[in-house]
Parts: sequence; structure tokens; C-alpha cells
Amino acid sequence: MFKGVDHVVIAVKDLDAAVQKYETIYGSPVSERRESPEAGMKMAFFRFDDSFIELVSNTGEEGPIAKRLASLGEGVHLVAMKVDNIDETLTKLRDQGVRLVGDPGAGNPVQGQVFIHPSETGGVLTQLVQA
Repeated sequence: MFKGVDHVVIAVKDLDAAVQKYETIYGSPVSERRESPEAGMKMAFFRFDDSFIELVSNTGEEGPIAKRLASLGEGVHLVAMKVDNIDETLTKLRDQGVRLVGDPGAGNPVQGQVFIHPSETGGVLTQLVQA
């Protein structure tokens, strides 16, 4: 079922300032930068062996990161957990009554991302990533 942490996403207001700060803290340069215009966000990645930290910031006033920053401010946006078999994991979580976001439903293939709703985990959005 769960195999460990895949990555952690941290929402920041100023991506360039945050990258500079994290480069100083980690003692290494950012590994990669990307932008997703359709999601209204830009990202910077710090890779460590088989996991990574992703800093995200909004590019406009819309989108999930803009909404998150407006309501909660900066901080951990989500924790992504590795699972060995996403279909089996979803079945077990459904059977336990765990509230999910993006769940395609029993018997349907996963098309996109699936999350455990933050109401189930003390406010932490948890993404499921097949290892």
C-alpha cells in the first residue's frame, strides 16, 4: 500500500525569493523550473535521490495556488505519498470510507491525480502517486 513520501509541495508568494532562500538552506541550486499556464502556476524543484521538494507560486489571481495563498498563506500545500498499486490502495481507502478527490470510482481507471481530502488528514492535502 503506502511506500513513503514522493514529494512535498510548498506554496510561496514569491518564487524567486523562495528559491534563493531554499538554495541557501539546502546548499545546492534548484534542480529545475517549470511553468504551467493552464494551472496558473510556476514551480521550482529541489531533487533528493528518490524524492523532491516542489515550490509553487501563482502566475495570476486564479487557480489553486492563488486560492490557497489567499486563504491560508504560504506553507505546505500537499504531501504526495508513493503507493505500490493505486487501484488496490483506492479500493482499501473506499472500503474504509475515506473521502477522496479525483477518485474515478470502482472499476474505472485512474485518469489524472487522486488525493485524500484534507478533512481526513488534519488539513493536509495528500496526493497518491504510484511508485
